[in-house]
Parts: sequence; C-alpha cells; structure tokens
Amino acid sequence: MATFRESPVALQIGFGLTLMNSWVLFEETVVDRTGLAHLMPGYRIGDACVWDAGALAVVIALVWVLRSRR
Repeated sequence: MATFRESPVALQIGFGLTLMNSWVLFEETVVDRTGLAHLMPGYRIGDACVWDAGALAVVIALVWVLRSRR
C-alpha cells in the first residue's frame, strides 16, 4: 500500500482541491443559507474573504504535513 507521499503529484493536488471544494460547498449550503455569516467577523457572502484564506492555509498545511510524513 502506497503512502500519500509516494502517490502521484496530480493525486495530491486533487486531494487538496477536493478539500477546498468541500469548504466552498459548506459555505454555500450552511453558512450562507442559515445566516451564520453574520456571526463570523470578516466573512463576506459571495466574495473571497479571510475565512477562505484560512481554509486554504489549513488545506495547504495538511497536504504539506501528509507529504512530509514517512
């Protein structure tokens, strides 16, 4: 069984994109529709915001950690 580090780079990028897509889907279906956006400082409905940048940073860090594990 291959580890994440040994998997092709295209698969690793796809994994990161899937996680980002999950965040966007969560934003659109839960945060925007239930009104949670008003409780999140710095959140802008329909635009990129600090929450998106934070999610991107978490995804990049997760992929980086999984790539560096032995």
